[in-house]
Amino acid sequence: MIKPLDLIDAITDEDIEWARQLMKLRPLDTPRQAFLKSLTTVDVSACPGSGKTTLVVAKLAILARKWKSGTRGICVLSHTNVAREEIEYRLGSTDVGQRLLGYPHFIDTIHGFVNRFLATPWLLSAGYRIAAIDNDLTTRVRRHHLGERNYHRLNNYLEKKFRSFDSLRIGTANFAAPLADGAFPDGPHTDMYKLATSALRHAAEQGYFCYDEIFVLGEALLAQQPTLPTILQHRFPFVLVDEMQDTSEQQSNFLRRLFPRDSNAACVQRVGDPNQAIFEGGIQPVVDAFPDASRCIDIADSFRFDTSIAALATPFAYLPVQPAGLNGIRAKMVPDQNIPHTIFVFPDNDASAVLDAFGRHVLATLPLALIETSAVTAIGAVHKPFADVGPGHKHYPKTVAHYWTGYQAGTSRQTYRPHTLAEHIQAAQAVAQSGGPLHRCVDSIAIGIAHLANILAGTTFLKARTRQHLQIEHRLNGADEAKAVYRSILTRFLIDQEELTHTLWTALSPSLKLLGATLGGGDTGSSTANDFLAWNDSAQLPQPAVQTQAQAAAPNSYRYSNGGASVDIKLSSIHMAKGQTHLATLVLETFNQTHFLHSLMPWLLGKHQNGAKCTSDKSAQRLLQIYVAMTRPTHLLCLAIRSGSLGIGEENTSNQEKLIARGWHIQHLVPPANEGTD
Repeated sequence: MIKPLDLIDAITDEDIEWARQLMKLRPLDTPRQAFLKSLTTVDVSACPGSGKTTLVVAKLAILARKWKSGTRGICVLSHTNVAREEIEYRLGSTDVGQRLLGYPHFIDTIHGFVNRFLATPWLLSAGYRIAAIDNDLTTRVRRHHLGERNYHRLNNYLEKKFRSFDSLRIGTANFAAPLADGAFPDGPHTDMYKLATSALRHAAEQGYFCYDEIFVLGEALLAQQPTLPTILQHRFPFVLVDEMQDTSEQQSNFLRRLFPRDSNAACVQRVGDPNQAIFEGGIQPVVDAFPDASRCIDIADSFRFDTSIAALATPFAYLPVQPAGLNGIRAKMVPDQNIPHTIFVFPDNDASAVLDAFGRHVLATLPLALIETSAVTAIGAVHKPFADVGPGHKHYPKTVAHYWTGYQAGTSRQTYRPHTLAEHIQAAQAVAQSGGPLHRCVDSIAIGIAHLANILAGTTFLKARTRQHLQIEHRLNGADEAKAVYRSILTRFLIDQEELTHTLWTALSPSLKLLGATLGGGDTGSSTANDFLAWNDSAQLPQPAVQTQAQAAAPNSYRYSNGGASVDIKLSSIHMAKGQTHLATLVLETFNQTHFLHSLMPWLLGKHQNGAKCTSDKSAQRLLQIYVAMTRPTHLLCLAIRSGSLGIGEENTSNQEKLIARGWHIQHLVPPANEGTD
């Protein structure tokens, strides 16, 4: 048997220097070099700002350059296509980049791998067609099969059970009885169960599936072909899993069975940061936990921030950062001078002064040239609106929206998808009106039109891409009438800012249906797209809020101005900020069962360190979230806490002294109405 090490020669210092020059990297320290040279199963725990993705791409470039086989390849799996996009960006024009992006190598998401190598083969072998792996398309097919009356009956029933029609999933590969045992509120003898079964069965038999259902199909193939893991290990003797901390137990189980880490047939390298596991429920007791301390390379040097931010964030790492905590190696802006990382203390019932205080502090602390070209943010653990909570309520402030009434939660949500094509256009128009990037607005409309084309075609004919507009333009070459419709939509609603009304939409719909059918080869007479083309008077669009300043800021950006200078503070959730780098970050107090920062006071005061004192999954999740939040900024880190969190009397004084000793500055805020009074 040919082992992984037989397919590649040892990686040398010269190989590393070649990759460093190719990608214009700074000199690499010992742990990074150790990862680049490693050709055995290993875990890499890399801290925030360590350049992890760039390092992964550098390693792949070296592997591709030295790879000996033309039929066995490198498999790179993650939750997004960031690694592939980084390869295209950095190496797309190079020979090694072209090799990596083609056969025999495979770079995609975990879902994409299971779909291609397990789910699709099982479907074809079982005699089923493959129409689409897409949640929206599949839900529409299920709904259309039931008809409006039965759909509403079933959905109303599910909502009373705190479920929804959109959440229905097949639980077995037996499409005649697709619901898993116990997965439905009522038994098989009930009408609602039969309706749900009918909808799921019809869509499956027509080849429509939701993304997470491909694991069910993958399980079916594994049951039929128990030797499949051996076959896949031969096909992919080198496997690299990126963003391992975001892997669910279901996904981890699949990877463990397909590519066991104790096998000699494949080298499995997992890369990530366990302290940033905020998407899959936090630190979980998985069978094959990440990282494996017995074979782990730790990268603790961060290029993002200096020692001051590293020292403040280190105690909040759920798992201690090895070997000795975070090490911020970004050079200070002024040698021997620390930027004043500040805790803003506001009255328990009035958070209105927080954003102005932060903006004032940013302008007073950082160079205007940096402010104008970098992200300044305010983030919180909770950002959805809560109209029933206000000043004086025991949960206040509960959400990011309580710091600025102009905040709109939907506008910043990266996964936001309008329910109709009209909403796509209206949302894009709103962003354009607020001064947002025009190319993003164009792509937003293009995504909606591509979705319409897929609905009419009954398949995912147009794949999601970062520049959807260019794909549509290419598809419409030679289709002058449809291209004129498409360009007219962009011009009228993004350039001319024509108001989209119900009457106008009714008149436009036939032309848009023609456009969609031309793009995807579908039938303009089909009724399947009618609900996506419907007008929704009650649609809750994520409209960008316009401030009272002379010039509006970008969506969800609060503009603070002082003395002719200004700073736009982008508000969002901690989850949306993951993976981002900011110039300055303000972490806002919010509430979910308890006040977020208040619950973390023992760590702020130095009483607790890391996750040893976490008493529940919820407290562990808060620690993971604050660590992610505190490791976003390059220069300035601030917190906003309620005055009650400091205690009263001697406790208050003692707590402030402890915070100052740990490197924080304290600033007490006065509500705007009381400024200037005694």
